[in-house]
Parts: sequence; structure tokens; C-alpha cells
Amino acid sequence: MLPLLLLFLSGCVHGPRIPGPLGPVGRAPLPAASYPPEPIPLPPSDRPPPERQRPDPFGAALADAASFYLEHEPKHYRRDCSGFVCAAAARAGWPVQGNTQSLWDLATEQGRVHHRKEPGVGDLAFFDQTYDRNRDGRLNDELTHVAVVIGVEEDGTVVLAHSGTRAGRTELRMNLRHPHDHTDPLGKEINGWLRQDLRTDPPGTPHLAAECWRAFATLSPATQEAWETVDGS
Repeated sequence: MLPLLLLFLSGCVHGPRIPGPLGPVGRAPLPAASYPPEPIPLPPSDRPPPERQRPDPFGAALADAASFYLEHEPKHYRRDCSGFVCAAAARAGWPVQGNTQSLWDLATEQGRVHHRKEPGVGDLAFFDQTYDRNRDGRLNDELTHVAVVIGVEEDGTVVLAHSGTRAGRTELRMNLRHPHDHTDPLGKEINGWLRQDLRTDPPGTPHLAAECWRAFATLSPATQEAWETVDGS
């Protein structure tokens, strides 16, 4: 009787070792730390926008409309990039007319521009230097393209719907974490070609989507009244 009592007391005093090898009954040891690590705060430029945390109905509708027009030609709208965006916005419930510059001006005035590497679905993406608009051979062409974000892949690659290039209405991929890479190490395209590569291009000319990227803009119902008054060509 006494040996059994001593054995019981010994177990109570020493207890299981943490961490340590599996015990004789086959149970895994308890983890050394039972509290989750404190989250590391992200810099403002990398924080996901509110739309990534709570689905934005208009953003989702705009993305769906842009995806629809990849397969169906918009009627009564210009065949350029901003005409494509205006057609998608109208299908999503906001009739609007404007060009890339006027859309940018509105987004800036409304404080809706951001530079996060991963945007929300339905955001607009603005680009510079996608072609030599004034034909002077210099890199001084701002706000030359606009597209609609229709998805963000697990590796951070942004999927865009756009028009107005030689390819017509197509998807475009862009990864801002690897702006100078056309493909990843496995050969997957992460940045599409957005500017035609010409022998006359000056040094430093951007050609990939991420190299031409300027910023994103998140639309919201708060800007609806302003959007309906925008005019452009």
C-alpha cells in the first residue's frame, strides 16, 4: 500500500514534462505556449481596405459587370478603357460618362484613392505611361489607362478587366509585390504586358502592368451623386 501511495504523490509533484516526448499512454505533450502571438501591425499601405473585410455590394456589382463585358460588347459606349469602365458602372447601377482623367479627379476629390498592394474587388486601377499619348518620345504621359479589379489571387496577383488595348476586352494580371517580373518561378503570369515594346522607347520605359500602375480607387455609394454629374470624352 505504501509504495502505491508514494508513486501517486510523485506523479502529483512532478507532473508531465512540457514539452517532451510522448508519454507511455500515447498522448501528445501540451504546447509550450498557449497564447497566440500578438499580431504584427501592417503599415498603412499594406492594410487591406474595408471592402476586403466586409463585402462591398457596389464593388461586387461593378466587378461582375466588368466580367460580363469581357464576353459581351458594351453598346453605346466608347471602345476605349474609360468607356469600358463607364459601361460596367452603368450596368452596376451608376450611369456615368467620363474619361480616365475625370474619373481620377473625382476619386481624388472624394478621397477614395489608395496605394495598397492588394485592392478590393471592384476597385478601379489607374496607370501611367501605357503609350506615348502626345507622341513626343518622352515618359510624360500620365493617366493613360484605367481598369476594374475583378479578383485577387492567393499570391497577391490582381486580376483586372479592361479594354482599349490592341488585345481588346481582356483580363490583365498585375502583382505589385513583384513589379518587374512577368512570371513567377513556376512560369505563372503575374504581370501582363500593358505597353507595347518598341525600339524607339526611351530608357526606363515601363511595359509590365505593375510598372505602369499609378494607384487604386475604391468607389462607394457616398460618391454616387458626384459620379452622375461627371462628363468627359
